[in-house]
Amino acid sequence: MSLLANHAPRYVGLMKQALPTSLRTVAWIALGLAAFAASSGLAFASWLDKDAGIFMSLVEAGMSWCF
Repeated sequence: MSLLANHAPRYVGLMKQALPTSLRTVAWIALGLAAFAASSGLAFASWLDKDAGIFMSLVEAGMSWCF
């Protein structure tokens, strides 16, 4: 068996071809990412707004050791 044997055509024939991605699919993915970014941004903003109250409630419950 030679190291220079040409196995590429047989291998390429067995590979899966990439499916075309439609604009509708890309739009749904973009919408999902935008919704996730907005919800996580709102959660982070509300956490920054109420950080002292959240921390004090954790202190009262004895769970503030992780901060």
